[in-house]
Amino acid sequence: MKYTSFKIDTQLFLMDKTDEINREISSFLSDLSIAPSTIVKVECHAPVNNNDEYTTCSASFDSVLSGVFEEKIPANLFVDQQLADDPSKTLLNFCICDESAFSIEYKEFQKHHYCLVKNNDENILISGGITFDESDDMLRLVQSTFDFMEQLLDHEEMHFGHLACQSNFITDLQGKDKNANTGWTNIQTIDEIRSLYFDPNLFKHGYPLQHFYNSNSNGFVIDFIASSKDGFPTAQYNLNIESNQTQNCFMPGLNKLYFKPIVDTSNTSSEEQLQDALRSVLQVIDNCGKKITETADEVKVTLSDKNDLKLVQEIISNQINTNKMVLFHSPLMAKELKVDIEIITSVMR
Repeated sequence: MKYTSFKIDTQLFLMDKTDEINREISSFLSDLSIAPSTIVKVECHAPVNNNDEYTTCSASFDSVLSGVFEEKIPANLFVDQQLADDPSKTLLNFCICDESAFSIEYKEFQKHHYCLVKNNDENILISGGITFDESDDMLRLVQSTFDFMEQLLDHEEMHFGHLACQSNFITDLQGKDKNANTGWTNIQTIDEIRSLYFDPNLFKHGYPLQHFYNSNSNGFVIDFIASSKDGFPTAQYNLNIESNQTQNCFMPGLNKLYFKPIVDTSNTSSEEQLQDALRSVLQVIDNCGKKITETADEVKVTLSDKNDLKLVQEIISNQINTNKMVLFHSPLMAKELKVDIEIITSVMR
């Protein structure tokens, strides 16, 4: 799987200029000789400011998908995230499977579009974003989302034990306000509901890699990848010994290694936190027993302070060769956390 992206004026989405967006996407893909039939996921990261803008832009995005991909709509994700280096633009990110070994099925379950990629008898479910907008009750919203996630997995004869990695976009990620009925913050609500679905008996091979992002406009969105072969999970995990959290995941079917290093928040500066995270990545590479390609497929960084942008760009450029670097600006899991980094790289066959 390969990744490419381009930026587009957010006003085109806000003004529902779908024909113009379609032309820009088609021209971009044509210039790079990318066939739409090889795209398995499209992500749209738009800097929307409120629920009305979210609704308008996400509806435009849905129309664009139908216009560009017609009947074969790939998995897709619309989230409100602001680019640190170009805050007025929307980022469109494309995941591409163009190797002959891959078989792609464009599928739909209860009006939700997703992709099933097959390689060497391994089934890889790429979900795209799952969300519900009919409830302001976070408990109900999170439970409905996990319930649909369970139904989708079951539809493909999978379960939560087949998860490889999961992204969670949640309103008020750092919030301390507690629900009057449950006594939980938003992040605690996710943890509590997730524990109902994550039966430890399903995770003897390890827990899936988790990503958490702040959302300003939509209550809760889940995006995940799951994989299985002959009914058994195929993702392989590596834990951070000190935190006991999964910090990387290898997916044989995609031949990708996903890193989410644990950042030491006792380091007070962005530079110290980033350097510590990069050291952790290099240590994992040395210990994982796999030969990693010299150039990373994608590096994604989220900054809590945009003033750190040039510093972070310089450090990463000096230490990591990458085909693609994306920088977002957003609150992080903890106020002490100044930088969050994710890396996707390929493993030599």
